[in-house]
Amino acid sequence: MEEETKSSIENSSNMKSNLRPPKSNTGFNDEKPLSSYLSNEPDKQFKSAFNSKVIEASKSKQSKSATGSFKTSLKNVSSLRKNRKSSSKLPQLSECRIGFLGAGKMTESIVRGLLKENKVKPRQLYVSARTNKNLDAFRKEGLNVTTRSYDIFGRFNCDLIFLCVHGFVVRNCYKMGGTRPVPITTNYIPNRQRKIYILSMINGIPLEQIKTTLLNPETIDEYKVDFHRLVLNTNVAYGLGYGALDIDLDSKQCSMLVRDVLQSIARLEHISCDMMDASVVLMGNALAFVYFCISSLAEGGFKIGLNKITANKLAAKTLLSASWCLLESQKNPIDLRDDCAGPNGPSIFGIAFLDKKDCAGGIQSAIEGSFRRNGELVEMSQYQPTK
Repeated sequence: MEEETKSSIENSSNMKSNLRPPKSNTGFNDEKPLSSYLSNEPDKQFKSAFNSKVIEASKSKQSKSATGSFKTSLKNVSSLRKNRKSSSKLPQLSECRIGFLGAGKMTESIVRGLLKENKVKPRQLYVSARTNKNLDAFRKEGLNVTTRSYDIFGRFNCDLIFLCVHGFVVRNCYKMGGTRPVPITTNYIPNRQRKIYILSMINGIPLEQIKTTLLNPETIDEYKVDFHRLVLNTNVAYGLGYGALDIDLDSKQCSMLVRDVLQSIARLEHISCDMMDASVVLMGNALAFVYFCISSLAEGGFKIGLNKITANKLAAKTLLSASWCLLESQKNPIDLRDDCAGPNGPSIFGIAFLDKKDCAGGIQSAIEGSFRRNGELVEMSQYQPTK
């Protein structure tokens, strides 16, 4: 009976001991009452660790936010730069504005050629002249016209400008202004963010003199303008023009816009500026002499029995065949002439008649006369500078 009582007491004590929390390495004090372990208040170490995690998370969030805002600002700057760059980007041929100072035959030929090739629309072309005498014809074609040459650079804001006026217009600016010439337009052309291209077809005037009549000397370094000397003949009206430019079209210095416009209406040679005045005569003025020769050949064919249409066609194609043969063979034209003429044959007899009439001397005199006349036109003073 006593043994049973002892065993029950021991079992009771063991049950009480099992109710106590076991010792562990968690740092809790085993001597504390049980209620302290059931408390909702964390210990100091846990609270410190919790706070440090919260601070790190907050810093990480702020860092991500700052990084995001920095990236956003970079995107904004990039967008601004892109917009600024796009505003200064040269437009395509289908969007550009092409201006002309002067409304003579050369301007008319270039305009016809561009419209014939469907490279531009009439609304993209702008023509200025002193009077409405020639402007009415351009206005009827849907072009923009003005009697103020400054509008080409200012109000119309053209990207590519052809200077198609006589040299005396520029020379008069020097006569009126002295060492500092007056502007060829009402005022000096405005400075623009986007580069413009000016193609001078003014014979006898160097580019440096043309620049002084267009650019403000006080801010000349701020201009974004490219000047070039250009020679074209009137065949550009049919997209079959021939001419010269002072820069190679295939070089990096040549703008894509200049290349696209000129190649659509003409075949161009690279000629230096100091040879441009002579090139004007052979490429431009001499075209009239070639037509004179074709007409003479056709008239001769008409006399011996051909109708005029056939005679003109045969004369033109004979001249074309001779030109291609000369370019292909690269021979001297005298040698090719001798190849066509046999001893005591009809060709040499015909050449003898040309020699009697001094045909070669007449053609050479025509070239020299045209060259001198171009120089005389530069010194004329019958007109005042355009307004």
